[in-house]
Amino acid sequence: MTHIVARDLPGERVLLLGNEAVARGAIESNVEIVASYPGTPASEIVDTLALVADEVNMHVQWSTNEMVAFEVAIGGAICGKRSIASMKHIGANWIVDPLMHATYHGFSAGLVLVSADDPSGHSSANEQDNRYMALLAEIPVLEPSDVQEAKDYVRLAMELSEEVHLPVMLRLVTRICHSRGDLVLGRMERKPTETKFYDDYYSDFVLGDGIVGPKVIPEMHDILHQKLAKVEEMAARKGLFATEKRSKQTLHTNLGIISSSAPINYVHDYLTKRGMKGEVSILKLGLTNPFPEKTVLEFTKDLDALMVVEEGEPFIERHISSVLKDHKPSLKVRGKITKDLPGVGELNYAAVDKALSSFIGLAPETVPSEIIEMMGAASKLLTPRMLTMCAGCPHRGAYYAAKKATRTVSNAKYIGVGDIGCYTLGMYPPLRFMQAVFCMGGSIGVANGIVKAGIKDPVIATIGDSTFYHAGIPALINATFNQANIKVMVLDNEVTAMTGFQPHPGCGETATMKPTKKVSIEEISKACGIEFIRIADPYDMKASVDAMEGALRFDGPAVVIFRRICSQEFLRKARRTGQRIVPCVVIDEMCVGCKTCVAAFGCPAIGFDKGRKKSFIDPLACMGCGVCVAVCPNGAIAERVKREDGSEGE
Repeated sequence: MTHIVARDLPGERVLLLGNEAVARGAIESNVEIVASYPGTPASEIVDTLALVADEVNMHVQWSTNEMVAFEVAIGGAICGKRSIASMKHIGANWIVDPLMHATYHGFSAGLVLVSADDPSGHSSANEQDNRYMALLAEIPVLEPSDVQEAKDYVRLAMELSEEVHLPVMLRLVTRICHSRGDLVLGRMERKPTETKFYDDYYSDFVLGDGIVGPKVIPEMHDILHQKLAKVEEMAARKGLFATEKRSKQTLHTNLGIISSSAPINYVHDYLTKRGMKGEVSILKLGLTNPFPEKTVLEFTKDLDALMVVEEGEPFIERHISSVLKDHKPSLKVRGKITKDLPGVGELNYAAVDKALSSFIGLAPETVPSEIIEMMGAASKLLTPRMLTMCAGCPHRGAYYAAKKATRTVSNAKYIGVGDIGCYTLGMYPPLRFMQAVFCMGGSIGVANGIVKAGIKDPVIATIGDSTFYHAGIPALINATFNQANIKVMVLDNEVTAMTGFQPHPGCGETATMKPTKKVSIEEISKACGIEFIRIADPYDMKASVDAMEGALRFDGPAVVIFRRICSQEFLRKARRTGQRIVPCVVIDEMCVGCKTCVAAFGCPAIGFDKGRKKSFIDPLACMGCGVCVAVCPNGAIAERVKREDGSEGE
C-alpha cells in the first residue's frame, strides 16, 4: 500500500511523525530533488521520501556526506528544481563552505536546508543551535512548532527562498522530528518543471574580463543585506508571526511571552492548566532570522515585563535585549540569560512551569508526595544499564581482537582514537578501547597528529564504513603523504547502522533500493597509498588478532577492515527469509566463574548467576555469532548444534 505521505487526499486528517510531515511538505511543495546524509534526528525525512520517490517523480538520494548533499541541492535549485538538503545539526557543520558561497548566488527555484537540532544531545555529541549558523551565513530561519507546521513550513520556506533568492533554513528540534501529531493534508502539486540553468552570480556583476572579483563582492554583500531587509514583511504576509494579545485585566502588570518552535506548546499548556489564558500576551515567532525587529517592537510597546521561552541558546533573548536597549530599555527581559530557564538541555513542562510561575507571581506546581514515592519505588526495580553494543555486534569482536593484539605486540600499550557511529560504544566498559572520540572522520586525522606529536606507543584510529566514505579518505591520504605510522581499523558492518540501516556507497544499492556499483574500501585504501591492507571477519577471533598484530608490527600506515554485516541487519534479513538463529550455551561443569565473558567481553546476551557463580547465555538475546566461544579461556562456551532430528545439543 502507498505510504500516506504520497496519497493525494487533500483535507484528510492523518497521524504522522514530524519528519514524515516534512516529507509530505516536500511532496506538496513540488520539491523535485532531495539529498541527505543519515543523521538522527533527521534521518526519517529521506527514509520516508525514498519509499515513494518513484511514485511522486522525485530524485531522492543518500549522499556521501552533508556537504555533497547540500551541493546536490544547490545544483538542483540552479537548474530550476525546488531542492532540499536535510541533515542533523552537527552534519550542517560540513556545509558551511558551500553555504557561505550560495548566499551570493541567485537561483530560479527554492533551496531549503533542513537542520534538525538535538537539544540535550539525545543522539548527538553536542546540542549546538544552528540559528547561529544561519546568522553567520545571513539566511532566513523558519521554526515550526508542531507537526502541522512541520509540513506547512516546507512550502513557506520554498516560497520565501524563491522571493528573496536565498537558501532558507527550516530549523527543527528533536521534539518536532520525533513526535507524532495529527495534521491536515494539503493538495499534492506534482508537475515537472523545466530544467534550465540560471545563476545571477555572474549576470549582475561581471567585470570586463568576465570574472567576479573583489570589486563587486562588497556590492554583492550589500545586495544580500537588501534581500534580508525584505524578509520580515514577507514572513508577516505569510502568517509566520502569531500574536495573542492580553484579553483579561486581572493582573496588575502587562506581561508578555515570546516563544518559538516546540516550547510554545509548553507555554500554551501552562497557561491553560493554570487558568491564565488571556492574562498574558503571547507572540509566536515562526521566523527568527533575520530577527523580526518591527514585529517584536510592536508587540512589546505596551508591556511591563517580558519572558522569552526558547530551546537551545538564548538566540531570541539576546536579539530582543539588543533591540530594546535603544527603544525600550526599561522593559525587563527574562529567560535563559537571567537563569529563569535552564541554559542547557531540552526544555520541559516542569522547567517552563517554574519560570512562568515566577514571572506571573504564582506558586509553581508541586509533585504530589504519592507520585514521588511511586517513582522512588519504581527506580529501585530498574536495573542500571550502560550504553552497549548489541548482542552479536561484530564491532565487539573487532575491539576484543585488537586489544589482544596490543597485549602481544606492545604490552597492551596504545592510544585509541574513535569517531561517531555504533562503534563509538567501544569506549565504554568493559572494552574501553578508545581514550578519545571526535567527529566524523576525526579519528584518522587526530591519530595523524598524535603520531607526529611523538607518541611511541601504537596509535589506532577506529572508523565505520559509512564514515570512511563520508570523511575518512582525506585523512588517510594525509597519513601516506606525511608518513604517519598510524593503524586504522575500519569497522565495516555493510550498512549505516546507527541511524536506521541506510545504504552507503559500499552497499550496492541507492536510497530508493536501486542497484548501484559498490565502492570498495580496500581499493580506496590502496589508492590512498596504503601498503598494508588486511580484511578480517570479526567473528573469526584468530584471523582478527593475526590481522591486527600484522598491522601493529608494520612500519607505516596500515588498514585492517573488519567486515561482517551488522547483527541487527542480519536478524532482520533472517526473519524475512525464515532463517533460524541457534544460540550459544554455557557448559556448567566447565565454567569456573572467571567472568571473562562478562567483565572483559561484555556481550549483553551473557549474564552471571552470583548464586551459582556461573555464567549463562540468554537464548532469546543470543544471535549465535560464536565469538564468546573463542573468548572463554576455559572452553566453557559452545555453539549449539542441530541434530538430524531437528533438536539441538552441545
